[in-house]
Amino acid sequence: MNKLLIVAIGLQIGLALTSDGLIQALAELTAFVLTVSLYLNYKKANADSVSPSKKLQSNNKAQIEHCDP
Repeated sequence: MNKLLIVAIGLQIGLALTSDGLIQALAELTAFVLTVSLYLNYKKANADSVSPSKKLQSNNKAQIEHCDP
């Protein structure tokens, strides 16, 4: 999906460079929206992959606090 978004962004930038007027503005807007979508998708993927380790760290910390006299 990320590769598809990158290709679509490239195509929209190419269209914006070769067009004028409304077509250029719409291509730039679409490229921006696709870039934001790519960023959010990347951020979500990283948050999902990091979550289990953070959960394990918090569980380990709770166990250590529970065991301390």
